[in-house]
Amino acid sequence: MKHFIDTARTKLNGEPCPGPKLEGWVKDAGFTNIVHRKFRLPLGSWPKDPQMKNIGICNIAQLLDGLEAFSLKIFCGVLGMSTEEVLVMLAKVRQELHARKFHAQFDL
Repeated sequence: MKHFIDTARTKLNGEPCPGPKLEGWVKDAGFTNIVHRKFRLPLGSWPKDPQMKNIGICNIAQLLDGLEAFSLKIFCGVLGMSTEEVLVMLAKVRQELHARKFHAQFDL
């Protein structure tokens, strides 16, 4: 799925992975005395730490809430897939997200 999203963002002249470039963009814009910190945040309820578990639950709720909307725009509108194809794919994505087989994290 990440490959499809990266392809669509490239077609839209967007940066598929802006995170590593943000500090440089801020410096190029003329800002000084920049403090760059990277946070690793969970996706889901798997963390043992109560605070991280709460963050993970909020993150997965946010992802699931917007999954269909941004996926339909990208996959149908940009990549030309049918609505039915996308909905089938999203059902599999939701299953994976709820399976708790993996401990997903992302950098912020």
